[in-house]
Amino acid sequence: MFDLNKSYFKVTLIFMYAFIASVFAQEKFYDRRYDYYDIDNLIQNVRLLKKYLDCFLEKGPCTPIGRVFRQILPEAVATACKRCSPSQRRLARKTFNALRKHFPEGHGELMKKLDPKNKYYEAFQKAIAN
Repeated sequence: MFDLNKSYFKVTLIFMYAFIASVFAQEKFYDRRYDYYDIDNLIQNVRLLKKYLDCFLEKGPCTPIGRVFRQILPEAVATACKRCSPSQRRLARKTFNALRKHFPEGHGELMKKLDPKNKYYEAFQKAIAN
């Protein structure tokens, strides 16, 4: 005869595993809605790039996208961009290269803010270089 308690337990267990798997799958990458942000427009517009740098350093206002990036940056640097998608690594690489080129002092200040003990930045640079 069919045991309702065992079947209920099995179905519950299957749904619980599916839920846990979906949660982990969703957290694999940072929010992907900005993966195709027009980074070339940003890095070619030095005034706009400076505004993003000021946002990241909390020296000026942020756009909604700038706020999202500012929230992600500390973890991304500390984990060598572990949760970055390939597109997000490309965005980070281009942005940090442009900051280093156009605003070397500001870039250095940002690195001190994100990695005060200089423990993570080298691994972060290697991770976004690929």
